[in-house]
Amino acid sequence: MSLLTDVVTVSRRNLIAVPVLLTGAAVSVALGMAGIHYWPGTQPLPTWGFSAPQIFKAYLSSAVGVLIIGQLLTAVWIYRFHAPKPVRIFHRLSGALAFLLSLPVAFYCLYSFGFQVGQGATSTRVMAHSIAGVVFYGAFASKMLTLRLKRTPGWLLPILGATVFTSFVLAWTLAAFWWFRTVGFAR
Repeated sequence: MSLLTDVVTVSRRNLIAVPVLLTGAAVSVALGMAGIHYWPGTQPLPTWGFSAPQIFKAYLSSAVGVLIIGQLLTAVWIYRFHAPKPVRIFHRLSGALAFLLSLPVAFYCLYSFGFQVGQGATSTRVMAHSIAGVVFYGAFASKMLTLRLKRTPGWLLPILGATVFTSFVLAWTLAAFWWFRTVGFAR
């Protein structure tokens, strides 16, 4: 009887993951739809001292990348080794800063280029970058929701954290790294 009780408990706990994952999917789809239907825009965007918006995005997203690597390292420390309170505080503050710094990059991407998939995509690289970008924000929304909910399955937070990290690294590689490799480090 105990095994049956354990199976039912695990199943109920796993059910909590469904609305969390659906929320992330809804955020991703909403961003993609907005990027297809409302953008790209026609007005030029400020470059904030850089010579082009692409350079601004490449440098700012690289700063976010450094913060996200810090997020990964502190998350592993917290999750596996019960890190002290200052590490947890640093993890939260650097995560908030990474998210805030990513917003102008995402806006510039969506506003300047839109969400490019299918026949409308200028290249496979751009299409993969578009998908990785919206997946990043969807996974981030799910991860934040998971942190606030009680009794979520133990596997959910690490999976969502890994998805946030991987989708950002993929988006950065397909845009900023590509830009630095192709154009260089000019300002």
